[in-house]
Amino acid sequence: MLAFAVCIASSALAGCGDDDPNGATGAGAGASTSTSASGAGGEGGTGEGGAGEGGAGEGGAGAGATTSSTSGTGGGNPSGDTIRFIGRFDTTKPEGPRFSWAGSAIATRFSGTSISVRFNDASTAAQSNFFQVVIDGESKGVLKVNGDEELYTVAEGLPDGEHDLLLHRRTEPLVGVTQFVEFVPEQGEALLPVPPAPERRIEVIGDSISAGYGIDGADETCPFTSDTENNYLAYSALTGRMLEADTTIVAWSGRGVYRNYDDEAADTMPEIYGRAIADEPEPAWDFSSWEPQVVVINLGTNDFSINVPGDAQFRAPFTNAYTDLVDTVRENYPEAFIFCTIGPMLSDGYPEGAEALTRARDYVGQVVKARTDGGDDRVRFLEFPPQDGAANGLGCDYHPSVKTNQMMAQQLSEAISEELDW
Repeated sequence: MLAFAVCIASSALAGCGDDDPNGATGAGAGASTSTSASGAGGEGGTGEGGAGEGGAGEGGAGAGATTSSTSGTGGGNPSGDTIRFIGRFDTTKPEGPRFSWAGSAIATRFSGTSISVRFNDASTAAQSNFFQVVIDGESKGVLKVNGDEELYTVAEGLPDGEHDLLLHRRTEPLVGVTQFVEFVPEQGEALLPVPPAPERRIEVIGDSISAGYGIDGADETCPFTSDTENNYLAYSALTGRMLEADTTIVAWSGRGVYRNYDDEAADTMPEIYGRAIADEPEPAWDFSSWEPQVVVINLGTNDFSINVPGDAQFRAPFTNAYTDLVDTVRENYPEAFIFCTIGPMLSDGYPEGAEALTRARDYVGQVVKARTDGGDDRVRFLEFPPQDGAANGLGCDYHPSVKTNQMMAQQLSEAISEELDW
């Protein structure tokens, strides 16, 4: 039986992942907003969109340099017309919006042949944050960001003209917080108004599977590294692109509904669900700033990971915690369609004797049935089939592969389309 994945880890980086085999359509993942202002520019950074580290730019006032402007307090949406923020952002800092959730993205439109971006990033060179670079709807490489640099060349050598840009964060909160400071178009060029956000909106609440842990790993033997994590190819982000929906992803490896992986002493997902920045209690996320039509909950894998309590000790605490989470979702999004999902890493063979898959199916199904019996007709149970590593490969620490994530996204997209007529 395959060993269960270690869901929280830290080690040196290996190689960098590849582009989306399905291409990039739609806006990416998350809540949508925009911002514009003027700011100090500069030139410098790395070459075009690969996984390189950016160099510090020359000082000076670069024409068209655009910074973020914050409005209001707490977690919410900065506003403007040349930049669209996708996901949860902390808007309390005057230097620019901060973010940490995988799938958070920043979209803009610009003129010219190149563009740079300035970040303040808390990650290290040993374990950096990574962004998928998408230009004019096509993946164009990966941007590596950490605290060693501030200004990065996102792309250069493009055909002269107007271009759409999306930077999609591939890495999860444990890697470190990123602060967006400004986009810097080439000298003499400017940012342009971005297209409006799509009408369709999805929120995904999950753990390492939804974050994209190990997708770019060679096989199940590799440990966690931030360069093998790839939310852009995770089912959560893929589903959004398949359905042309903005998708906010609230996911952290190792976190559970009632208990974390191996009883790790850390906040569970329900305890951090209401945060703008995953590991900071304040500011709270402003749920009224962005309301999805669909919420997907994919939790329970870590609850049933190691040393699982017996049914008599565990059923009530788990189902109560799960019920409370669904209640919170329903309170914040009265009209949303909620999918309560399990899989694909659960099985009845591991941990030995725990019957993890059967019990998770039973427990989550019990919560869904109680909701529907109580009159909530917009809650459904969905099970992702157990992964087939022999046929479809495995990511690091036995996490779902690219192929498995594609299959999950197809299944979820079809279920959403059926229920919402999308």
